[in-house]
Amino acid sequence: MKAETYLSELKEEWPEVVRIYEKLHRGEILNTLDMDWIDELSKETGWSVDAVMDEIKNLDKEPSTRIEKYQKLFEEYYKEAKELRDKKDYRQAGEKLWGAVTALVKLYAVKKGIRIEVWDHAKLFKFISNSVSDELVELPDGSKISLRKAFYSLLSNGNMLHKNFYENDLDEKSFDEYFNAVTELIEAIKKIVVEKD
Repeated sequence: MKAETYLSELKEEWPEVVRIYEKLHRGEILNTLDMDWIDELSKETGWSVDAVMDEIKNLDKEPSTRIEKYQKLFEEYYKEAKELRDKKDYRQAGEKLWGAVTALVKLYAVKKGIRIEVWDHAKLFKFISNSVSDELVELPDGSKISLRKAFYSLLSNGNMLHKNFYENDLDEKSFDEYFNAVTELIEAIKKIVVEKD
């Protein structure tokens, strides 16, 4: 899909985001409302405000030109999540892991030449339903699972950690269960998405 077509379609669903994109390209200063939108998108993705602004500024780029960016975001957030967990900062660790999850899904999408709005959870699941193969991936315990099912589980379990960032309702044992499930899925999916080039 051409960038113009994509932006036109995006404008129907996310006019605020396209307005920010246009302002960034004109070199205009963003107002408080614009920054509130960016902050909200940052919360939805688990990404930093700077990463979200970069995402918006580059909406017109061909997906394949963003591979390195998403791989770097994935690796950065994944590393930070593990470090924060070691420090027992569970809320932040879970949110960084959610950022790694969304970056990994976005990385897989752009490698397939597909644009998805990383802040739209429904679109992330729709992408998985329609564009992720059934090839098998091996989990750390030696069992196998389809890549599609692995991505579904990754998003579902990761979303629980994302939810916990706001509600802080997971006890330490529950947090560990979700965190471990997500990292096991990441390690399996990484072999297909990151290491298989």
